[in-house]
Amino acid sequence: MFYVTNTSPFFFDEIVLIDLLALFLTIATVSILWYVVIPDEVKDLQFFVTFIFVVVPFVALVCFGLALINYDRIALRAGWPPILPLSSLLSPPIIAVVAFYIGQTVWLWLGWRKLRKPR
Repeated sequence: MFYVTNTSPFFFDEIVLIDLLALFLTIATVSILWYVVIPDEVKDLQFFVTFIFVVVPFVALVCFGLALINYDRIALRAGWPPILPLSSLLSPPIIAVVAFYIGQTVWLWLGWRKLRKPR
C-alpha cells in the first residue's frame, strides 16, 4: 500500500495544469488541421469521416496519453499509487478521453454541417 509522503500544495495544481494543457493542445491541434491546413477538403463527406475516425482519435490519444504518463510520474514522485497500467476499459482516463472525443466530434460535425449548406 502506498501512502502520501509529499503533500505539496502545488501537486494538484500540476495535475490540473497538465490535464488542461492536454485538453487545449488537442483542441488547438484539431482546429489547426481542420481550419488551416486542409480547409478546401473539409466539405467532402469521405474526408470528414476519415478525419473523425483517424485524425481526431490519434491526436487525442497522443495528447492525453502524454498527460497520463506525466500524471503517473507526478503521482509516483508524490508517493501516490501509480495509475498505469490501466486496470480496465472503464477506468476514468479512458472514459474522459471517450467523452472528449464525442464532444469534439459533435463540435466538428456542427461546423461541417454549416459548411455543407448551400448558400
